[in-house]
This record gives sequence, C-alpha cells and structure tokens, in this order.
Amino acid sequence: MTIDFRDCLASYSKHGVQFTYPDIWEIDEQIDEQIDGTDVIVTVSSVGTCFWTMRILHGCPPPPQVVDSCVEAFQEEYEDLEVAVAETKVADMPAYCRNLQFVCMELTNTVGLSSVRTTDFTLLIWWQGTDHELEEAQPMIDHMTHSVRAVTLID
Repeated sequence: MTIDFRDCLASYSKHGVQFTYPDIWEIDEQIDEQIDGTDVIVTVSSVGTCFWTMRILHGCPPPPQVVDSCVEAFQEEYEDLEVAVAETKVADMPAYCRNLQFVCMELTNTVGLSSVRTTDFTLLIWWQGTDHELEEAQPMIDHMTHSVRAVTLID
C-alpha cells in the first residue's frame, strides 16, 4: 500500500512565506548574510539526492537575473547542459522559469529554477533530482512549489 504524501503534510511559515511539504522529507533553514540584507535558504530533502530549495532574496533582484545567473553557473559546470523554458506559478504569480538537464555519474539529472518578485523580496525555487528519483518525487516537488505563498512581513 502506497502512502499518499498529501496525508502527511507539514507547514512552514516564517520570513514572510509559507508552504506545505511532506513531513517524510527533512527540512533545513539557513541564514545567509548578504550585502543587500539577510537572505534565507530553506531546503527540503528526500532520503535520496532529490531536493527542493527556496531562497528568499531581500535585495529584490529581478527574477530573470536570478534564474539566468543560476543557468550560467550550471553551464560552466556541465558541457552537455540542456536548457528549456518552463512555466509555473510561485506564490500564486507567474514565475520566470527554466528547466535544465545534464548527465552526472551516468545519471540524468533534472533541475527546475523558478523566480518571482514580491513587494518585500524575490523568491528563487530550485529543485533537483535524478530521473529515477523524480518519477516518485515530482508530485511532491510540484506541490511544494504551488503551495508557496508570500505573507505580509510584520516589523
């Protein structure tokens, strides 16, 4: 009998964002001191190598700049990188998105990069996994991405 991940969702609500994630995955939060302020990195990881990360960028950089700089970093690392335009919503807004594929250690890896800017910050969602892991994990990843909401920051 397979357990439906929607039956075991936990909620994250800090730093002006909220989302739900499968409580069978591990969650970690890091604070990254930047020139423009304090960025927050929240990572939700599976038992394998699959992960979903949300970076809260308080400097409010434009979403295309955020995603394109990530794509450039991957292009420097992987010669065979394939880049495709993708569509999704983050925080209930259309996001600037790219999906990447590359081979590492004879495994095909897929990466999703999506970014939106709110009035308080820019969000970057980055998920990654091998194709065999994503067969099971993709619905959970999509759920986390679509469940993100920006909430009012209270000083």
